Amino acid sequence: MDPQAKTGTPADLVPAVIRGDGEAVDTWYRLEWPVVYRLGFGFLANAAEALDLAQDAMLHLLDHLGDWNPGRSYPAWRTAVVANLCRDRLRRLATRQRAESSEALLLPQRLPAPDAGVEAEETRTILVESLGALTPREREVFVLHDLEGASYAEVAESLTIQQSTARTLVTLARRRLRKLLGPRLTIDDGGRHG
Repeated sequence: MDPQAKTGTPADLVPAVIRGDGEAVDTWYRLEWPVVYRLGFGFLANAAEALDLAQDAMLHLLDHLGDWNPGRSYPAWRTAVVANLCRDRLRRLATRQRAESSEALLLPQRLPAPDAGVEAEETRTILVESLGALTPREREVFVLHDLEGASYAEVAESLTIQQSTARTLVTLARRRLRKLLGPRLTIDDGGRHG
């Protein structure tokens, strides 16, 4: 493997991964797994579903790395793939829920405690549990922009929507969360811009 690729981005590793370089595959997987899991958890708001989705998504991404166009942002491509897999999973879960008449399948679970301590854990748990009240599209843009730090341009490219739509959906998500959470959590209207 190219020594520079060891410290590069997942996009830098793609050619070596496609060639079947085992070390490149391991490095790519190690770099991508946490991002894919975090996106899945943000979209699905369920740790077990996110874990299952992340496993499927990693295999899907690996199988389709050759489809990525280097002229397109790699993170945007990856996010679009994961978002589509999450939408499919949410549709299947909704169908299963109707068939089984069980609300327990979609109840959010608690995140493992972050290193920042108990207060951060409580805040994060409250936020994650509240994400389930957002529409799937609101949840996607909120997770990407406010939680993952993507710019509006990156969100728009990842989800193939207009930047103005991304801004509107983030605003709607923040309003809905503010109404739900009330004084328990402050949602910044400023957010990240870009």
